[in-house]
Amino acid sequence: MAQAVTIGETTVLRRKAAVVGADVADDAILLDIDSGYFFQLNRTGAKIWTFVEQPQTLGALCDHMAASFKVDVAECRRDVSEFVADLVERGVLEVE
Repeated sequence: MAQAVTIGETTVLRRKAAVVGADVADDAILLDIDSGYFFQLNRTGAKIWTFVEQPQTLGALCDHMAASFKVDVAECRRDVSEFVADLVERGVLEVE
């Protein structure tokens, strides 16, 4: 089992090199070439995936998402942080 990683505002997130993606309507389909697993992201997840095409801090990602969807910043940070932590745990995103 992978060791838990602490993800904070200044944590830099990047896509795992072995994960490729394709846009399908408003969603995204990801394939982890190493494991063979597929992931389907909804519109919100696809927007996160697009934003981290270049390495980004969690803080910048949260600010971008809150502005894009015009939602409460604190709630957005909580939701984005949970989603990103799940992607890191699954090996789709990596932290620097």
